[in-house]
Amino acid sequence: MTDEHTTTPAQDADEAVTDTAATPTADDATTTPADAMPTDDNTAAASSDATAVTDTDAACATEASATDPTAVSDDALSVTYTIDYDDAPSIAIDGTSGVEELAEDLAASPDDDADDNDATTDDADAGTADDATADTDADATDGDAATLSASVSATLDQEIRHGSRDADDAVFRAYPMLAFDGVGVDDRKTGEHIWDDLTLRCEAGRSYAILVDRDDDRRHNTLVAMLTGFLTPTRGRVLTKTTSFAELSPLELRGHRIGAILAMWPLRLELSAADNLIYTMDASGRNFLKPIPVVAQDLLRAVGFGAADTDDAGDCADDAAAIETADRSRTRVRDLDAVDAARVAVARAIANDPDIVIADEPTARLDDADAATILDLLRAQLHTDAKARTVIVVTADPQVAAHLDETIDLR
Repeated sequence: MTDEHTTTPAQDADEAVTDTAATPTADDATTTPADAMPTDDNTAAASSDATAVTDTDAACATEASATDPTAVSDDALSVTYTIDYDDAPSIAIDGTSGVEELAEDLAASPDDDADDNDATTDDADAGTADDATADTDADATDGDAATLSASVSATLDQEIRHGSRDADDAVFRAYPMLAFDGVGVDDRKTGEHIWDDLTLRCEAGRSYAILVDRDDDRRHNTLVAMLTGFLTPTRGRVLTKTTSFAELSPLELRGHRIGAILAMWPLRLELSAADNLIYTMDASGRNFLKPIPVVAQDLLRAVGFGAADTDDAGDCADDAAAIETADRSRTRVRDLDAVDAARVAVARAIANDPDIVIADEPTARLDDADAATILDLLRAQLHTDAKARTVIVVTADPQVAAHLDETIDLR
């Protein structure tokens, strides 16, 4: 007897049922010939059972395929076969052996795999093309955004320079270093309005000239007193960035935030140049990285105090300038010439590293050449390694105002 077959796990159960119900063994055929051959009723029952089992398996396979698209049904993996017995009729399951179909399927598999690979490659190429298109669209969008941003920036810059109220109200504009917001000052005795609804703003990194009436000292002095924090306005606010002057102590305001060069008594005449700076730094309560006398000498050299022309170069020139500065820094201010006194006043104003420098008529006692030198020195204080300052010069001279970046005319 020959019994060669291959089954799936699901068919093992079916085969056991089919063999038991429909197929007699060789021993049974020898011992009981009458029982060895299946009767018509038995054959019909076995056929019905096999059909029911097959239908059940097909239904299960269909359900599994619907549930999991990647699942492979038992029918796709099974091979139909024929069992030949020497002493029994041939029984064919599904009517064919299926070997030919299996061979054809196996032969077609490489081509199908190639087709699948080609399809996958095409999909990947299509995806790459889509990604490239998306990148191109993204670049175009970024380019449009950059162009729009540049346009908005240019528009705002133009509006700011032309005093547009829309630009003043822009929420992303930096806060001014110093601003007057509806400031008004009344004479306490007469109630007269000295200043009324005064609004201005001064930005970091810019120098400003505020032009005042030459013949109105009261308005001039009142303005300087408000700029330096000596006078609180009757109405409105004086601000540095977002902080009102009224919220700051005098030490915080004039010892840290503001450096002033006043028209009257900008320096202590009985002290030397170096001592004027040391006195100011001691009074500020600030901490310095170097000893204060060393910082004072550095500041005097930075403003060109006591500089002398020399033909030497390199370290020798630096040493000579340091010696000259140190010697001259011990001279009392009352004995200095006007331009050197002005240089000391500038050094004193920046001694505490302020954000704002206020100068009231800093060139009143200078000739035109020395006045230009001091104004250039003031503008040179706008930018340091650590910050951008605001320089404000209050003057009645239009020629002085012309040396600075912007002019605010309050005449």
